[in-house]
Amino acid sequence: MATADYKAGENRMESIGTSGDHIVFYLLRMKFVDRAEAIPDDAQDVLYYTLSVGHHTGVVDCFERALAVPVESYRRIAALFEKDDARRKLEGVFRFGEIEIGKEHIGVLLPAARLALSTIDVYDAPGKTSLPLEVGELDYLVGLIDLLLKVRDETNVYLMVRRG
Repeated sequence: MATADYKAGENRMESIGTSGDHIVFYLLRMKFVDRAEAIPDDAQDVLYYTLSVGHHTGVVDCFERALAVPVESYRRIAALFEKDDARRKLEGVFRFGEIEIGKEHIGVLLPAARLALSTIDVYDAPGKTSLPLEVGELDYLVGLIDLLLKVRDETNVYLMVRRG
């Protein structure tokens, strides 16, 4: 079976979560080391080393679905992020099929999300922009901020974001 020629900007990752009508946030709730069989003595050093540097050899991550946002709502929310790196991180789900949001991303994403929330005019206040979100989309932005706070505040917690 021949594949079509690649075109610049084309997304060729449909099989790993780049299609679907929602962007789904999964929150890591638990990790455990798979110990179905005893680890041989000569392999234990490798396992401990990979765990210490953050690799997941023999580790199972258990995720819980935490938030599902319609794709167009997600696009509108991401467009509110004024910092390019924060917006680019969120839009990565469209390029790569999934993104991971860990503690190292919170310093960029959380202030951008809070700023986006602070500029939304729900009471026609001076200095605020018009309401750029549809009814109910404000709840998605607040939900995203809540998840970012959990990643910031809880040990070993991160988000996996996929389109599905």
